[in-house]
Amino acid sequence: MKIILIRHGESEANRQRIIQGHQDFPLSELGMKQAEEMGDFLLENDYTFDSVYSSDLIRAKTTAEIICKKLHIEAIKTDKRLREFNLGIYEGRRNDEMAAEDKSFLISCWKDDLKRVPEGENGQEMKARVKDVFTDIVSTNDSKATILIIGHGGSLFHILDSTLQIYPEKADWFENCKINEIILQPSTEKWTLTKYNGENIN
Repeated sequence: MKIILIRHGESEANRQRIIQGHQDFPLSELGMKQAEEMGDFLLENDYTFDSVYSSDLIRAKTTAEIICKKLHIEAIKTDKRLREFNLGIYEGRRNDEMAAEDKSFLISCWKDDLKRVPEGENGQEMKARVKDVFTDIVSTNDSKATILIIGHGGSLFHILDSTLQIYPEKADWFENCKINEIILQPSTEKWTLTKYNGENIN
């Protein structure tokens, strides 16, 4: 089994440095272009997919739709478990307008699985839902399938790190619309990360 993981294209909130979480922001003009270019890349490199999954948030869903239109794929399965971290009361706020103590608190919520964002979720809950959806995707597809998942930085991180324990130790954060590839080795039943942010992993 091969799975391609792609973070959505740049959203308007990314462009304006606004905290998104579960809030729904559309793609920016650049984000639309990034999705188009990723669709072209996958087409030109002969990628075919047996199944396509996407977060239900518009920035991810629109990215999936643009890519799938290029590949002549009509069926996209959306799942809210692929959403970004629910950042509660901090969603919709600009990064550069947040107080230092609020920024520190958010960082501590990311590091401490049991610390809850007010009106949001904690890391343990996010890890659990991401693991659930990934397990469901793998178990409902053929062992030789090639699958596309369009998600968010946080959900893709927890697929690689919390679920599979293969997140690169010194990796930069997921870039918008860059290809990440994992392959399940039949002989060992273990996952291998072969591409990260568009670069081959040796």
